Amino acid sequence: MVASKPNNEETTLSRGSIYRVVSKGSGPEPIITIGIFKGYTSFGHDTALSILLDPEKEGELGKMRFVPCMAVLAVDVLTFKQEEKAKEKEEAKVYFG
Repeated sequence: MVASKPNNEETTLSRGSIYRVVSKGSGPEPIITIGIFKGYTSFGHDTALSILLDPEKEGELGKMRFVPCMAVLAVDVLTFKQEEKAKEKEEAKVYFG
């Protein structure tokens, strides 16, 4: 069963959500990556998805995979976690005049 996000104004990948990412590999078969989205990272001159691999799968405990965005073919949302919005600190609101 695929989890769905409530209909909000925009759809983004959110940290802590579990995704199934299908991406191009070096051979004819795609690479399937299942795990927790940790954010975006630099990958050479490109951007990549940082995925903490599924700890329940043998040999993947604690491993991180970077999937270049340009190689992504599809993303399935398995579990959606709403990101908390960063709170502005009061002391950051300093004005100089």
